[in-house]
Amino acid sequence: MVKLVIKDWDSIRRETIANVEKKIPQKEDKIIYVESIDAARKLMTNERMRLLRTVKKQKPDSIYSLAKMLGKNFKTVSVDTNMLRDIGVIKFEYHQVGLRNLIRPVVGASKIQVEWSV
Repeated sequence: MVKLVIKDWDSIRRETIANVEKKIPQKEDKIIYVESIDAARKLMTNERMRLLRTVKKQKPDSIYSLAKMLGKNFKTVSVDTNMLRDIGVIKFEYHQVGLRNLIRPVVGASKIQVEWSV
């Protein structure tokens, strides 16, 4: 599970220090902190959610085939898949077809939980 937390930086810092001092283990595979709902929207756009659903349902063999499925150019899809990989939502599997090395995107998180502190 990936957890997206929307919270101010001072609260994040205090909570992190307290958890480390108390040796409280992290339950989630990955936690992403952002300071505003705007930052969260930039991170998980409608197009990135569409990309994620396509990877899950259609299981493309490569980033190039994913771009074709989405009707988008390769560069845009490559940037988005790399960003989603960096936050733990997508994993890459490397495989070879003939002489070509391909990168297969696969869903890496069973769910994304959003927490918004007010």
